[in-house]
Order: sequence, then structure tokens, then C-alpha cells
Amino acid sequence: MELTGWRGSLYHYMDWALKLAYLNILWLVGIIIGIGFVGFFPSTVAMFSVLKKWIRDEEEVKVFDHFKKEYKKEFLQANKYGYSWMILGIIIYVDLQFFRGIPTIWALIISLFFFILAAIYIVALLYAFPVYVQFQLTLKQYFRNCLLIVLSNPLFSVLMVLGFYFPYYLMTKVPGLLPFFGGSLISLVLMIVANRMFNILEKNNKKDLEEKVN
Repeated sequence: MELTGWRGSLYHYMDWALKLAYLNILWLVGIIIGIGFVGFFPSTVAMFSVLKKWIRDEEEVKVFDHFKKEYKKEFLQANKYGYSWMILGIIIYVDLQFFRGIPTIWALIISLFFFILAAIYIVALLYAFPVYVQFQLTLKQYFRNCLLIVLSNPLFSVLMVLGFYFPYYLMTKVPGLLPFFGGSLISLVLMIVANRMFNILEKNNKKDLEEKVN
């Protein structure tokens, strides 16, 4: 018998809470198995891959099997991808701090440029894993597409920032949620926003293609 009304809503949210808690535990286990520094990125990719299937209702997902398969399959590529983002971030940060320490006008202008670049980088980073699990691209194309998405979709970029901030703020206020929802809840919100944007892009591309054909 299908539940309706407030009981149905409560069951729906409780079901999602349990699924997210389970996925978050898998994410943490994946990180631990990879001793942290080589486990974080493939575990995150596997988590986003599960979330993508949940959101798009592509098929019934056996969470553990799918997570394990994606973790193993993407282990090397995900680390290459993730550490490329990390190195880029370090370069931007070091350059920003370097020019901020020089008391000249030209250094101030350059530091302002790197500050803007850092802001774009942070927002692009929020798209990094949704884009990775959505498309099959080269490393260069992933970075280029994340950058183009940020610059061409300012509204969604703002939503991505808010989608990260509010769950993160909730975790800081209720630390007991971290082991169960610290990664999965934030990733779910980011994936929902990104998926909405991907759907719009797909429709626009399809419309452009139909207009060219006609």
C-alpha cells in the first residue's frame, strides 16, 4: 500500500536520508581504503556517479556494486583529474599571495587579476565532478568546459555556490551530521543544480541542431 499525505512525504525524505547516509559511509570507506590522498578523488567520482543515476532515474542502482565498479575503474583517471585541479589551485594561490606582498600599483593590478581568477576557479571546482561523471572528455576539455560553464551561466554558478554553502553551514552547526551526510548531502545539491543546467544545455543543443537541419 502506497503512503500518501504527510506519511508519504515523511517516508520519502527518510528514504533519501538513509540512502545518503549509506552513500556517505561508502565515500568515507573509499577514502580510507585509498589512504586518503589517493582515495579521495576516485571515491568522490564514484559518489557523484551514484547520485547522477539517482537524480536522472536512469536505472535501478545497486549502490555498493556501482560504487565499487566506478571506484576501481576511475581510480587512476580520477586522481589525475583531481590532483590537476589541486595543482592549478596551488599555483593561483601562490601567485596571488606573491603579488599581494609587493607594494606597487602594477602588483596590485596583477593581484586583483589573480583574485578574480581564484573566484572563477572556486566556482569551476564545484562543477568539476558533476561534469566529470556527465561527459566523456579529455582532461583539457574538462577544464575548458568547467570554465565555459561558469562564465556563460552566472545564475547557475550562484546556485552552485549557495548549494555548497548551505549544506556546509548546516554541517558546521550540527557536527554530528558529518559522518552521515558530510559529503553526500553537499554533492547531492551540487549534482541537482548541475543536472538542471545540463538538461537546459542539452535542449538548447538539440534545438540548434534541429534549426540547422531545417
